[in-house]
Amino acid sequence: MVDDRHVFNDHLKMILINLGYPKGLIMSTENLAEAESWLQQHLPNLIFIDVEIAPIAKLNFIKKLKHIHPDSYVIAILAQQQTGLLFDAIQSGAQGYVFHHHTDIEIINNIKSILRGGAPIHHDLAQYILSRQVETIENKIALAFTTIEYEILNLISTGLNSQQVADQTDIPLYKIEGNIKNTYKKIASLQH
Repeated sequence: MVDDRHVFNDHLKMILINLGYPKGLIMSTENLAEAESWLQQHLPNLIFIDVEIAPIAKLNFIKKLKHIHPDSYVIAILAQQQTGLLFDAIQSGAQGYVFHHHTDIEIINNIKSILRGGAPIHHDLAQYILSRQVETIENKIALAFTTIEYEILNLISTGLNSQQVADQTDIPLYKIEGNIKNTYKKIASLQH
């Protein structure tokens, strides 16, 4: 964990311990240089990084991390209203996110979604991605969403959650989450 907020950091540690992560294997720091040195010494599985403080350095860290350990799961930590920053984190390689105000259940659900090969998404992010789709087309760099990815984004942007989209479309939840993950991969492939 790379997080400058001790209270949230401690809370997240307890959630991870309750999910079965051994306490001795959970490492945290607020020092980005220390986190970078850990990349050389450890094989991280799940990395939480607060991107609100020093966002440019943290986004560059995510890119470096994904280059060194491409199979590691990176989860951005931030406030919900920072949708543009969340998009930038996904573009840098983050596979998911948690918000500071999330309940334990919401944090656990987002982590589980990522670990089973999916990705979480909420309506503000779906709306932002759709608006960026228009911008990228105008700039001749298209995000090539499939019909189902586009449908999922549209349904989520109306306020539905992933389970409700699965129920409405008769597509299994794991496929909905997998399509969201593919959407994230397409965003990550865009050049900044």
